[in-house]
Amino acid sequence: MKAQGVIKGSNIVLKKIPLDKKLNEGARVEVIILPSEKKPHRFSTFKLGVKKEYLKREKIYAKR
Repeated sequence: MKAQGVIKGSNIVLKKIPLDKKLNEGARVEVIILPSEKKPHRFSTFKLGVKKEYLKREKIYAKR
């Protein structure tokens, strides 16, 4: 059985609880809490690179 929930304050609120026929009200259960893995961004990203030569002070302040 797997349930999903959200942390609100110091409480865990379960969203989906598929109950097994073996479980009755008042039954003792073991709960293991694992953070769900989700992508850090909902949109595609790319690595922004900077050439090392443009990090030199002489290149930045050069007169053109």
